[in-house]
Amino acid sequence: MRQVFRSSVLAFAAITLLAAADEPSWKNKSLSDWDAQDANALLTDSPWAKKVDLEQVRNLSGSERRDGGDWNAGSGRGVGLAGTGIFGSYEEVMAERRAHEQPDLGSVVVRWESALPVRVAEAKAGETDAPSWEGDYYAISVNNVPPPEHLNLSMLKGIASLQRDKKKDLKPSRVLVVRRGKGLVTLVYLFPRSTEIARKDPEIRFIAQIGRLFVSKFFFPEDMQFQGQPEL
Repeated sequence: MRQVFRSSVLAFAAITLLAAADEPSWKNKSLSDWDAQDANALLTDSPWAKKVDLEQVRNLSGSERRDGGDWNAGSGRGVGLAGTGIFGSYEEVMAERRAHEQPDLGSVVVRWESALPVRVAEAKAGETDAPSWEGDYYAISVNNVPPPEHLNLSMLKGIASLQRDKKKDLKPSRVLVVRRGKGLVTLVYLFPRSTEIARKDPEIRFIAQIGRLFVSKFFFPEDMQFQGQPEL
């Protein structure tokens, strides 16, 4: 009996040690004790920051473009003459299929910028060009994304939202642009704090369309705690 008990204790201790080893290093430190490694870990993989695969807005079919009165709306590039039907129906179908094939669009990091741990981590990581704003907002950033050909902030604001279960979608008040290298930008969406996001909200879904690109990321307020305090 004692041997069974001892084995159970050792197994529990091993599980506890493994769980502790899986925890990120920043989680059990004070903010002031974080180093650059802690900061970078939080900024890339934490309850406030995750890598998200970019998607492309669906191309419209030929019938949808015809019914909408614009044959070029939402069509893929490179349809060419074969796409007009001159070379017969099979060639038309194959040309349109090739034109609508979606390449790997890569990924971006989406951050809940207004959370204190994120702001501290940016400073610890030496991000001197971290986004800044005036006013009291929930701020969410999409980092190092290719900008649309025509960067219209009003349009970007209109096609982004925070979605909450059984509650009205929260729309951004403003969108900020931070220029990055290689022609990329970071877009910062500012949502008014006059609408409270509570810990009891099971999940928050951020969605945004950037030109033909689509970004979607779930955040979980229950996990967005640091040392017992909600950080949004």
